[in-house]
Amino acid sequence: MFRGMTLFKCTECGKHFTAADIELGATTLFAPQKCPECGSMRTRPSRLFGGSDSAYKEIWDKVDKNHE
Repeated sequence: MFRGMTLFKCTECGKHFTAADIELGATTLFAPQKCPECGSMRTRPSRLFGGSDSAYKEIWDKVDKNHE
């Protein structure tokens, strides 16, 4: 479901960008959005509780596997 727009961070190149906030599989997580700078899908909301990428590692691995 589309929840508006939010600020994302690319964990590959570090760029911050605004993109659609789309829920990931009926959870409170954000679906990764493609980085406009480097094209990576290893992105997450800029503000995470605890500031950790670990919650998104499994998601990124699945996205990478689907794009091989």
